[in-house]
Amino acid sequence: MIQREEFLREIKANIEQHGYHVTVVTGGQLPRFAYTIGCLENLGWEFIFAGGEYYSKFDVSKIFDEIISACEGKRGWHNHAISIDSLGDFYIAKVDKSWSELLTISVFDYYNQTEIQVWQILPDANHRTLDVPDMSQAFEIVSQPIWQWLSRKWDYPVPNSSMSVTDLSVLFGEKATEVTRWEEDEWEIFSGAGPDTPKEVMRIVPLGLLLGIDKSLERVVYLETGKGLWRDKVELEWNGWE
Repeated sequence: MIQREEFLREIKANIEQHGYHVTVVTGGQLPRFAYTIGCLENLGWEFIFAGGEYYSKFDVSKIFDEIISACEGKRGWHNHAISIDSLGDFYIAKVDKSWSELLTISVFDYYNQTEIQVWQILPDANHRTLDVPDMSQAFEIVSQPIWQWLSRKWDYPVPNSSMSVTDLSVLFGEKATEVTRWEEDEWEIFSGAGPDTPKEVMRIVPLGLLLGIDKSLERVVYLETGKGLWRDKVELEWNGWE
């Protein structure tokens, strides 16, 4: 009860100081997502940025700032792209209630309401990694396998908090070809040779995210610690490291 009261006080303080509060959710098997609380009071709705591992947490904060500033007092803001420096263009789409009820529950709790409109912030195609869902349609596992853990129980023999270092190419849909398991809950999964992968394109993401992108990666779950796999980009048959 004390934790909840402290959380509510923090939200209220941020709304009073900045006009809104941002909740960032990480950990577990789901991709990162962040959403506002407080925009409802000035704009009449809230925002969510789901997935988007192309961007850092600092970038996401800037994206919220710029989008909210662009929307305040302007008509028709949702009908055109909003450009943010080097971060690209962003679009706004209405979120189906099935998503908002699953991901932005604190908004409904804070305002004690059951009907709150949420808008999704969408990066342009050049920056939209596969973890960015289409939230304009009702949530279902078949069409959104990366987000399947919203309703599916984690049933792999590894911790659901397992993480992997990967690269942006994998997050954009290129097949992973090199895998190493270093710890019980830590992997490296790259689209090419790990040592040749530049640090600026590396990302640390939930293993569950990558399993949702490519079901053929399920074999990596059963790797022994310290072991690795590789495969050709054409044949895509896994081989053990010798």
